[in-house]
Amino acid sequence: MILHRLLVVVDQEKSRARLLAAAIWGLCLAVAGIPALGAEHRFDGLYSGNRVLTKGSADPTCPAEDTASVAIHGDTLTFTNSAFKKWTQPFDPGQDGSFGQTYTGEGGGVVRYHGRIVGDVIDADVTNYATNPPCQHHWHLKKE
Repeated sequence: MILHRLLVVVDQEKSRARLLAAAIWGLCLAVAGIPALGAEHRFDGLYSGNRVLTKGSADPTCPAEDTASVAIHGDTLTFTNSAFKKWTQPFDPGQDGSFGQTYTGEGGGVVRYHGRIVGDVIDADVTNYATNPPCQHHWHLKKE
């Protein structure tokens, strides 16, 4: 009888130890996951540099060279140059950093951009079809 009671007590202690171990393991996993919830996306940041005319004729709406910047935050890309100020677009890059979007404005103007982020550098081609003739710039921007 005493041996039976001793075995019951030992069995109960094993069960408590298992529950405690499971609770500690769950807590460890929860704490480890907390930083990931607030983590920045891989490409988040501010990139700045120049855009250079590659197609079209240089004029005030299509400068030969201009400064440009891009701010990426999560799934949005906001770019600024002399023609567009804080122009925000959806941003859904591929695993290799490639991205692209075609935008049609309310007035019918169309801008198409596509490019790739490698390391801290964005190289993109941006075509503004609202100008006549359309002009295209190559953007080379470095993360600040």
